[in-house]
Amino acid sequence: DQKEQVTPRRLSGGQHVVQLDAEGTYQCSLTGLIFEVTGAAKITYSLLSWSKYANLVEKPWIVGGPLFDVRCDSPSALTSIQFPHSLCLSG
Repeated sequence: DQKEQVTPRRLSGGQHVVQLDAEGTYQCSLTGLIFEVTGAAKITYSLLSWSKYANLVEKPWIVGGPLFDVRCDSPSALTSIQFPHSLCLSG
């Protein structure tokens, strides 16, 4: 599966933005997020802190990866997002 690498523009407050101009599959060079779109879309995203949301995670579940806030100006064009995964190799 061919993914075009895109480098986002950095905004204030730790936000990133990419303007995707055509249908395709794109991977952010900084975060590893993969966006699949059916047409042009402007996607704004940022990494959030788990400290605000950790109490929502109940045992036996634990926080296991990054938490993102993703917004799209054309939601119908954004068909999927693939998030990076974390893997604990201890014990």
